[in-house]
Amino acid sequence: MGGLAFLAFIVRGEPLDSHRVRRWVSGNGIMLTVSAAVASLNRAVVIEREWSAFWSPDAIADALSTHFGVAAGLRLLGGLVVVLALFRAVANPPRMPTVVTALIGGALVIASFAFDGHTVTEGPRWLHSIASVSHVSAAAVWSGGVVLLADLLWRRHRRGADVIRPLMRFSRMAASALVLAGAAGTVMAILVLNRFADLWSTPWGRLLLAKIALVAVAAAIGGHNRWVLIPAVERHGEPAVHRRLRRAAVVEAVALLCVAVITAFLVAASAL
Repeated sequence: MGGLAFLAFIVRGEPLDSHRVRRWVSGNGIMLTVSAAVASLNRAVVIEREWSAFWSPDAIADALSTHFGVAAGLRLLGGLVVVLALFRAVANPPRMPTVVTALIGGALVIASFAFDGHTVTEGPRWLHSIASVSHVSAAAVWSGGVVLLADLLWRRHRRGADVIRPLMRFSRMAASALVLAGAAGTVMAILVLNRFADLWSTPWGRLLLAKIALVAVAAAIGGHNRWVLIPAVERHGEPAVHRRLRRAAVVEAVALLCVAVITAFLVAASAL
């Protein structure tokens, strides 16, 4: 989803860069599809408690009928749609039907998070679903975009191309995504936590605090880039500032990847 947003808003009108991003998105779509398929088969084994369920159609069907199975199925389907939509676009400029199809695939992946994790049972289901989908969408746009931005800055530096325009575009997009992710995440935390002290007295709360700390680090790096380094590049354009920008983008990407890892544990952790 971050790659699709990057295509639409950051590298639009840039054939060389958009081609690279389409390859990134297609490759990650394949990884998503494979991981969703493996997760579905693994769920069948967990439910049946025997390895034969791994290839049993009945066991797999039972696994897909659970909330986790619905989520995995949506991710598998969404990943396939994205891959098929962008596979031809890697070699040819994408047309509007291709873009719409890829966005539909991305929407299926995002919708899957309304069914995943123990928190789906907390609070009004409709409110949790809206908050979860909004949170994941915004986080995907920010984190996926930062990874692609680090790659773009490195490649543009090597060919001596302009970096200010994509940086400014991404800065605006990331700021909006951060606000939405924070607001939706706050709603989800309120739904899950019974009292404020649960933040440090429960496994879920402690993982949430660790996630918030890493997000704060990434946001601080992004703010430093936006308000300090980018103006310095605009005024002077020193190679040293360019190097600092690239390093900052890489560190921010690593921090957000760590956030993704913590979130995986957060989804499975107990809030009690």
